[in-house]
Parts: sequence; C-alpha cells; structure tokens
Amino acid sequence: MLFTVPCYLLLTGVDYLFSQVAKHSSDYSIESWNELMNGNIDADVVAVGSSRVTEHVNPLVLDSVLQTNAYVLGMDGRAIYSQIKKYHVYREHNAKPKVIIQNVDVFSMIKRLGICKTQFFPFFWDKSIRKYFFSEEPFTFWEKYMPMYRYLNVHFRSNMPGIKFFLPDGQKKLTKGYRGLDRPWDGSALAAVDSIPFLVDSTCVQAFKDYISEAKAENVQMVFVFCPLYVGATQKMTCLKEVHDFYYSIAKTYDIPVLDYTNMDICSDSTYFYNAMHLNYRGSKVFSDSLANDIKKLGVLK
Repeated sequence: MLFTVPCYLLLTGVDYLFSQVAKHSSDYSIESWNELMNGNIDADVVAVGSSRVTEHVNPLVLDSVLQTNAYVLGMDGRAIYSQIKKYHVYREHNAKPKVIIQNVDVFSMIKRLGICKTQFFPFFWDKSIRKYFFSEEPFTFWEKYMPMYRYLNVHFRSNMPGIKFFLPDGQKKLTKGYRGLDRPWDGSALAAVDSIPFLVDSTCVQAFKDYISEAKAENVQMVFVFCPLYVGATQKMTCLKEVHDFYYSIAKTYDIPVLDYTNMDICSDSTYFYNAMHLNYRGSKVFSDSLANDIKKLGVLK
C-alpha cells in the first residue's frame, strides 16, 4: 500500500495534466469537443447529426445568408442516440440556440456506440462527459479506472502509438464544427453494398421524442433535414418510403418543418460527392446555400 497508493496518485495527476494537453489534439473530433466545452460558441443555429452534418453543413454559408451565428455539432459514425447526448453536453456549456437543424436519415435510429471512442479520452475529467457517455460507451475497466492506460494502450491510425495521437500539432481542422473535404469521387464502398436497410431501435425513438419535447419546452425551433445522398445510394434503399414516412409522421406530430434534399439536382452528379453518403467541399457549399435560403423562407429565425 505504501508503494501502490502514492504511485496511483502520481499517475492520476499525470493523467489530469496530460488530458489538458490532449484536449488540443490534432484529431478533429477531439477539437470539436474542446470548442464545445470552452463555452464560447453560443450559436443561434446548431446543426446536429453525424458526419453528414460535419461535412455537409458549412456554417459560414449559413451565417452569410441568414445573418446569424451557426455551429455544427456532428458525430462521425454516430446515430441520433449519441447526437442527442452531444447536444445535451453542448447545452450544459453554452446558451440555448434558436434553431436546431437536425439531420435525419436511414441510419439515425440505431445506437452505434463505441465508434471513435478515443474522442472522449481527454474529457474523462469533465462531469458532463461522465454523465452522458461514461456508463454506456464500451470503455474497458482499465480505460476507466487506470490513469494513463487509455492513452498508452490504444493504437490508432496506421499503428501510431496512442500517446502521439493525442499530442497537438497547432493546426485547426474544423471551422465552427465544419470539416470540408476536397476529395475525388470513390464509389467502391457503394459498389460493395447490395441494399441499405432501415433499422429502428425503440430506445432511440423514445430518446428522439424526448429530445424534441425538450427543445419545444425551451422554445427552440427544430427543423428536420434529409441531407443529399448520391443517387446510387438512394436506389439501393428499398425502404426509402418507410424512412420518409417515419420521420414525416414524427414531424407532423410535433409540428416540425421538414427540408428534404434526397432528390436535389446535385444528387445525380458524383463530382459533388467523395462517396455515396458524403458531399465534398464543392458539394457542401452548394447544399449549404440551398439549406440556408430554405431556412430563411421558413421564417424560423426571429
């Protein structure tokens, strides 16, 4: 005990100090959390969703058209269950927005926990992360309770030792939560898929409805948005009508406007996409301009 307890306390102190450094990691998902927790965003418009808002919704275009302060709260690979929790953490550190642009799609109603769990590692000392993510994310016992283990044990991206991954490089990867990617079209992943199903988890549906009710109680206007998909992906969704019926039914119940870009002109042109699910930088500018002008027509920003 005389040896173990002092060593554990020393490692705990090292963990705390290293976590403060790791918050400035060169990884964009960590950068997003760090900006959120600094509490200086206080946007009038927030776009909530997966990577399909991180890479589709350009807040600078929204700011220009709507004369507002917009911010993107995206979570790569995560569905609505995790997205809602990120919004809750945002609210604990920032003022409520006037409008939530909520991306909805075929992938939204499943949990998909554990994807890119390294994004939470520098924030284990933050009470809101522990409150919303600590119990359900598949962190191991040692990652949770052994100081520094989560940094030293993980290997990420080309077998890079974990501790190097969490060191900052001084370069920002995001613009107000947005990451525009100038990549060429790659249809290989789409070609490997025969069909795209619509899966619904009842826990996610209830969490979604509670989230909508909370927004209404705070007098925050929500807008459902179907972001553009490449037409080849849409054609592989035999459940497309079911997807639309599901979200339009919820929208009708809660009196929420819906903006649907499933059949937007750019959806048939691969030069605007880098894969079937994601717009490239050029495509995101075109889409964001249409989105901003459509939101303006709705008159939800007052």
